[in-house]
Amino acid sequence: MSPNYGPEYTASKLTTHGLKFYNWAGAGEQAAEHFGLSHAVIIPANARRVLIGGQLGIRDDGTIPTDPAEEADIAFEHVERALKAAGFGDDAWEYVYKINTYEIAGEGVQPGIGKAARKYLKNTRPAWTGVNVASLVMPGLHLEIEVEAYLPN
Repeated sequence: MSPNYGPEYTASKLTTHGLKFYNWAGAGEQAAEHFGLSHAVIIPANARRVLIGGQLGIRDDGTIPTDPAEEADIAFEHVERALKAAGFGDDAWEYVYKINTYEIAGEGVQPGIGKAARKYLKNTRPAWTGVNVASLVMPGLHLEIEVEAYLPN
């Protein structure tokens, strides 16, 4: 039985592995389309889940970009590196079903997150929670990203 949501989103590769993506009808579907996300994800009981802890937009030389858009792109790249380290291939982002972002409020990071999300997620529409925070682990950071992904056998 399907939840009382609008139509199932089926463009994600994850649907071939039994995951189901739903959005509530009306404004929920509109928000999902605009932001490229899903409001509900059903994960099969036998799924192998991978959790990627908070990834930051710090350059390889240890410096923090002053441009929040560059920082967001680097943070998404670091998530991809972590996914690949866990055994995913070049299509790693296609297996992400949940994202949490922690953002410094009022620092202009939202446009950069949107641009990076479109670049990395493509047809994937994970459940997504964005939280405004007062600070992160290091001064100058604007964003931290956690993800959950399904690892096929």
